[in-house]
Parts: sequence; structure tokens; C-alpha cells
Amino acid sequence: MKKMNVGYHKNCVVVDSGAMKLAIATAIGPRIVGCYIGGSKFNMFAQLKNEDMPEPKNGYRLYGGHRLWHSPEDCPLCYEPDNDPVKIEELENGVEVSGAADPKTGMKKKMLIEPLSNGMFCLTHTLENCGIWPVEIAPWCLTMMAPGGLLVIPQGRHPDGFPYAPDRSIKFWAYTNMADYRLKFTDNYILLQNDPKATCPAKIGYNDMTGWVAYANNGQALVKYFEVDPDGNYPDEGCTVESYTCSVHTEVETLGVLETVEPGDCIQHVEYWQAVDGIGKIATEKDVEKKLVPYLLPAECDCDCDECDDDCDCDCEDGDCCCHDKKAKKGKK
Repeated sequence: MKKMNVGYHKNCVVVDSGAMKLAIATAIGPRIVGCYIGGSKFNMFAQLKNEDMPEPKNGYRLYGGHRLWHSPEDCPLCYEPDNDPVKIEELENGVEVSGAADPKTGMKKKMLIEPLSNGMFCLTHTLENCGIWPVEIAPWCLTMMAPGGLLVIPQGRHPDGFPYAPDRSIKFWAYTNMADYRLKFTDNYILLQNDPKATCPAKIGYNDMTGWVAYANNGQALVKYFEVDPDGNYPDEGCTVESYTCSVHTEVETLGVLETVEPGDCIQHVEYWQAVDGIGKIATEKDVEKKLVPYLLPAECDCDCDECDDDCDCDCEDGDCCCHDKKAKKGKK
């Protein structure tokens, strides 16, 4: 396995899909601390100061990059320090990184990072209950992006849909100003601009049923695809995606369904990561439609065909029934 340094993170393991390179920390984690698109040296992930947070006073550090938590958020329960070395194993289909079970919560975290032949990554996040009590939790994947970029959440609205009931739901955390200048609502998207000069944080959540969210920065974008369950019980009053932004980073967060996890059992949450390069600055809905949307994988259709490909026998148009999950899985090395 190739190694590289990412700031103060030494001897990180490198996994390359061709279009994107990820750097996995070895001395802490499980955590991915580097994300490089194309041949760029620009790290799409934020790297934060190597210092303890003032709360919950247990040694927890943010570091930056991509991590796995469990929701609903509770301090100190989900602020489990990941300051110890991790086990990294090279498998035939990728790299698996795992930490030890937390002595207080009993939760063990693991990530399987698989490069796909189409240049994407498949990340399987696993939470194992190593404690003695059942717990109701949801997997929660948080990616801390470098400052200066734009978060894009698709609304998934249907203007001609049922007119007598709401079809979307957005949540605001207590410290969030609904008139925040960084937050914009357009016809089809929710846009959250990171401002390195911001003096206050903001956090929103949304019931994104489209199954994707993106962050654009430095002429590039990281798109995260994930499975959604329309009937699932999601945390924070139904949020499938959430984002926290401050002056030093913006978090791109996806959540799984709340489940009761018995001792010895696991729950998983899968994300597919797509790199988009050379798209220039994205600041408006018009930019999103023109520069980002053409690169997105086809959305899942409602057909019942067994094989989602161009040759299926369903009534949908050619290519429309290639859901991103199945299409991405076909590209696994």
C-alpha cells in the first residue's frame, strides 16, 4: 500500500480510483483525511488544528476529513475520541480500516473503501454494537470539506405533484439564522456557501429523497450518492442529509435509518463518491444545472426490471432505469 503525508498526518495509506485519490490516516481514526481529484494537489477536505475540543472534555479532536458517527447527536455519547491507531487491511476489492470498540459506548466503527472501475469509490460504513445493551441509532457519515466551497442539496421537488400536502421538510438548528446570507433557496436546490470570514456557524437538515448531495470548490466537486428509504424513520425529524458550516469548513453529512441494534449486531450505510473535475466556479442554480448536473449518474427509476441497464425490458426510456447504486456496483474492480 502506498503511503503519503497529509499535513501533520504521517504515513497515510493511499487508495486511488484513477479519478480520485483518498488518504487514510493510520495513527487515528477510522478517518479519511485527504481527497484529491484528478492530478490536483488541492485537498478537498478540511484539516483542522490538532487540539482537543473544549467539550466534552474527553480528548475528542475534530481533525477534519471524513468520519463515521452515530445519530441522534448526543454529547458526550457520540463524541467518541478516535485518537488511537487503526487496523488497516488490504483486501482484494479495496482497503478496510477499523478502530477498537469505544470502552464507554461499546460502538466499533469500520470503513471499507473500494475503488470502482468507473473512477468512483464505494464506501461501506459499519457500526457494531459491542456493548451489552441494545441501542437505537442511525449511521451518520460526516465529511468536513475545505473552506470556500458551495454545498448543493437537490430539493427533489415535483411542481405538478399532489397540491394539498407538503412534500419537503427543512430543519434549522437553534444557532442558525434563517436569514443567513450564506443560505440560498432556488427552484430546485438548497445552496449553502462557505465563507472563511464568517463569524457564526449554521446548520440545516433536509429530507433529501434524490439520493445525492455535492460540494463544489476549486473548480472541482465531490458528489456523494446514498440510498434513501421513503418509509424509513430518519433522525432529527426526518433528515437524510445535514450540513454544518463555519469559517474553517463545511460538513456534508448523510444519515441512515434509525434502527435498534442488539449486542453483537451491526448496521451499515453505503455512500458512492464521484469526482468531477474542471467545472469552474459554481455559485448559482444556473451554474449547478450547466456545470454539475451533466456529470451526475442517472437517477433511479420506478421500473421493476431485474437488471438495470440499457437493454432491460421495462417501459422506461433507454438509460433511465440505471440507478446509481446498481450502475456503480457494476463498475467494481
